[in-house]
Amino acid sequence: MTTTWRAIAAGCALMALAACVDSPESFASSADNGDPLALTFDELAQQAAASGDASRAEGFTYAAIAARSGIAPSRFEVRTGSGVEAYEAFVSAISWQVSGAVALRVPAHRSVTAWRRTPDGVTRILSMTTPSDSAAVLNPMSLNPAGPLAAAFAGASALYQERRKLNNGASGASSDVFFLATRGVVMIREVLTGAACPRPSSAAAFKGITCQQAQYNVRFDVTMQAVQRRPYEVIAGGEVRRFWWPGDQKVAGYKLTFSCAVVNSATGC
Repeated sequence: MTTTWRAIAAGCALMALAACVDSPESFASSADNGDPLALTFDELAQQAAASGDASRAEGFTYAAIAARSGIAPSRFEVRTGSGVEAYEAFVSAISWQVSGAVALRVPAHRSVTAWRRTPDGVTRILSMTTPSDSAAVLNPMSLNPAGPLAAAFAGASALYQERRKLNNGASGASSDVFFLATRGVVMIREVLTGAACPRPSSAAAFKGITCQQAQYNVRFDVTMQAVQRRPYEVIAGGEVRRFWWPGDQKVAGYKLTFSCAVVNSATGC
């Protein structure tokens, strides 16, 4: 028997990087920009949107914008039960300057999106979000699905995904494994704000988006439980994993400010 994650079934995944308000078509773009990292994030956004996870889809759209803006990822180390794994990662900070957007989207927040590909072809993606410099993980089971959206983002959240292509990747099909944090703490503290993002001269300018470079110190210790998709449900007796790093890691980041409510990863507003 499984226990439904009530708040998520109500409409929004807790690690969401934005509220579930837009159609999937508004997230990822069939962009003509050939940046391989940006195109990878576009694909992940499309896959997340197709599975009904609008929140993560939009988060990957932000990562695609950062890649097209010239932001280089940082090395990001994660300790697990099997040792230390090296990822690449961004930190994002999102804000809105359009009337009404705040009511539709989550409050101000910072997020880490980290990824790595293993020699056997598995893509591992770790996402962590916090509304402040540091926050304890908010257990999804403690939420009331009828409560206000802001309550779901009062604490930190984290989601881990393993993605393995099937049929040698020819069909694009994949087998995914998901883990969702139930306890722990996430710290994402801004330590430096720099110049505008170094957008390559070959990249088209974004409309209505301001991108500013930043640097963050990241520290985390989260315990996650295996979940099933559509909707997220705890797997009874399923695997529990811990992800942590005891000290500060400096991670490259970006601050995106939007003057629109709907964002496209290649054109902007």
